[in-house]
Amino acid sequence: MDYKVLYRKYRPQSFDELVGQDHIKELLSSSIKSSKLSHAYIFTGPRGTGKTSTAKLFAKTINCEKCKNGIPCNKCSACINYNESPDIIEIDAASNNGVDEIRELRENVKILPTFSKYKVYIVDEVHMLSSSAWNAFLKTLEEPPPHVIFILATTEIQKVPITVLSRCQRFDFQRIPDETIEENLKKIAKLEKINISSEAIQEIAKLAEGGARDALSFLDQLSKLDTKIDLELIANVFGVLTTKDVEGLLSVLNTGNVAEFIRILDDLQKKGTDPSILLNKLLKALLMESINEKITGENTYKYISDLENLIIDLEKCYNRSNQYILIKAILLKYYNNIENITEISEKKPKKVENPTKIISREIILQTEETLTESEKYDRNLIKIRVNNAYVEANINLKKEFMEKWKEFISVLIRNNELKYLPLVKESKVEVVSPTNVILSTEFYSNSILFNSFTNELEEKLNREFGLTKKLICLDSETWNKEKEEYLKNRKTKKYEILPEPSIIDSSETLGSAEDLFGNELIEVN
Repeated sequence: MDYKVLYRKYRPQSFDELVGQDHIKELLSSSIKSSKLSHAYIFTGPRGTGKTSTAKLFAKTINCEKCKNGIPCNKCSACINYNESPDIIEIDAASNNGVDEIRELRENVKILPTFSKYKVYIVDEVHMLSSSAWNAFLKTLEEPPPHVIFILATTEIQKVPITVLSRCQRFDFQRIPDETIEENLKKIAKLEKINISSEAIQEIAKLAEGGARDALSFLDQLSKLDTKIDLELIANVFGVLTTKDVEGLLSVLNTGNVAEFIRILDDLQKKGTDPSILLNKLLKALLMESINEKITGENTYKYISDLENLIIDLEKCYNRSNQYILIKAILLKYYNNIENITEISEKKPKKVENPTKIISREIILQTEETLTESEKYDRNLIKIRVNNAYVEANINLKKEFMEKWKEFISVLIRNNELKYLPLVKESKVEVVSPTNVILSTEFYSNSILFNSFTNELEEKLNREFGLTKKLICLDSETWNKEKEEYLKNRKTKKYEILPEPSIIDSSETLGSAEDLFGNELIEVN
């Protein structure tokens, strides 16, 4: 196959060509010049930052027949054939991580190099070795034959045993600055005659997140389309947001037009935009604004309150299910101008026949004056059920219910109930009484979602195990406050069972909730 992908075609041939990592290049070059080589090195850092390339260059340079001042000649057989040299052995620890492979390595290191001065073993993703493999490797790593040098590479240095780290010289590879990646991309685009805009180069550098290899892979993929590479093309190919897109998104929110903001989020979700990328860019933009607010005392986003806690809540959305719903819920939680929320839908809430009652739902709106009758009912019902759960709480009932809760999760998995499964798995059983169960979840948005599904979950749970339980889910902060208040007052205050309020028509609540979050949040039976 004649074609080579760009990151392989432009793999550096000397330390001078290596992108970034100047401190490492200088240290390794100096050790080669002075002939002060260690028997073992460990290279650690994010992916695509040059660990394997540096290891190969180091092996090539120390075996060069005419090396001068730490610079390989690139003419001798050792330089020309270093990629195919039998004396430079690359091992993938992810697929060769057992004791048998290490025993074979221990036998092979005794054999002298075929053509070169040193036999260099480059062990990639070395943290994948098993405990028994590490134990078998330690003695060889500590005292290898004089003709052997080990270079271990890893992206997860915390998984490497300290006994190994103490036997190696450690080099930490840093993420490569965007400006350095941009210069490299410009140079290669010119050599390859790739038509690309400067804004697109900047965006690719940001997408690479400090990885030169990732940047070249993106450029390589885009160059195959045989058209000019611009921001629109990047967004279409990778399904990502550009920096300008995020700036535009936040500027819409800053005008107070919540309806337009949520419409844009819905469009991004329909296009398949990765919510983690959206989160990453939102967090960066909001963090810069938070820093600016600290310095100037002014908040550019006049409709958003408490930027610091907003950033913390958004960060918790990573690796969660229903990320788009959570992003909407969290942003609305911190939204100052409550009146604008009513503008989200110009249409009237649809009339629901035989509406399903939604219970125990945390209220996004914060002031009592703004609550509808339905929302006041929900808030009151939460307090009553929390009170009643405490009055009749029983430790034995809790132990029994926790076992059933585990079984319930298994039932949801077996029935492929993906809508409920993440919420149930991330909730913790706190208090159980004969009729009520209080659960806690890590943060506010999850409690909103959980309590939107309580009717359905109660029906499934009670039918499966023959129970008559009512569920309530509180975010961890609210749960801790409720617990502290109960423990503080239980000796001085008499707690009694309180009657639940009469069920009210929830069509107004259903309509507004659907307008806020879309049909994906609420299903009407």
